[in-house]
Amino acid sequence: MSINLTTKIACSTLIISALAGCAGTQVSKYNYDETLSINTPQKSEKCYDASILVSENLTGARDISKKVVIALDSTIAEEKENYIKADRNRHVGLMVGSGGEEIFVNLKKIDERKTFITVTTKTGFVGAAGQKPWSCKIVDEIAKMAG
Repeated sequence: MSINLTTKIACSTLIISALAGCAGTQVSKYNYDETLSINTPQKSEKCYDASILVSENLTGARDISKKVVIALDSTIAEEKENYIKADRNRHVGLMVGSGGEEIFVNLKKIDERKTFITVTTKTGFVGAAGQKPWSCKIVDEIAKMAG
């Protein structure tokens, strides 16, 4: 039984797409510790995960985080006292679409004047080529607003 060229190309494309899959994470590897400095972001190498300690109460930190996420062209999908989930708005580019990334912001009250924030980005299977991590950009903007 012989396999024609079109079938081989289709199978190869499917395998490559499956291996590319999703990137990023929903759960941060960063945890609060007392040695952290205020407004000094921690960032993973590829920027799918980042964190920052801000000198804001939980409400103020959530408000800043929400403003930053919206300003970076995202729509809030879910919001709780210590959690924001947002989806980046989709755009159609010349060759591939961009946007559609999921952004997860988790806030942990340290005391009345400090909040620890983690930001993670998760990219999806569809349009992953046009998607990118936003976590570093978000914590950098939070640092500017909280500073």
